[in-house]
Amino acid sequence: MSKKRFSKSSQRWLKEHGSDVYVKQAALHGYRSRAVYKLAPIDARDRLFYPNMTVIDLGAAPGGWSQWVKQRLHNQVRLFALDILPMEPLPGVTFIQGDFREQAVLDNLLNQLGEQQASLVMSDMAP
Repeated sequence: MSKKRFSKSSQRWLKEHGSDVYVKQAALHGYRSRAVYKLAPIDARDRLFYPNMTVIDLGAAPGGWSQWVKQRLHNQVRLFALDILPMEPLPGVTFIQGDFREQAVLDNLLNQLGEQQASLVMSDMAP
């Protein structure tokens, strides 16, 4: 069996990613991704999150933002995470796998929301 070879650009990305200070900080603090360090300063500046809100996280995998919001609000949040990719479960987070632009996925979310409206929709997706 041969070892998988990465392209030069992939090798360069892996090297840079592994030495990234935010990747190291995220690992040290037990976060799923470095994206937490984008969300935390925005919340500090704009005070986005408050207890007993309903939050929808679009493009959630691997779940760093959802994880941070759950910790930030001490579980006083109703949180829905959606992504096309699979995501490891997070306690207290309802995960829906699928493309939120598809009617069946949207219907699933709306069904789970019931009469409750979302307080905040957040997304760190990129094309």
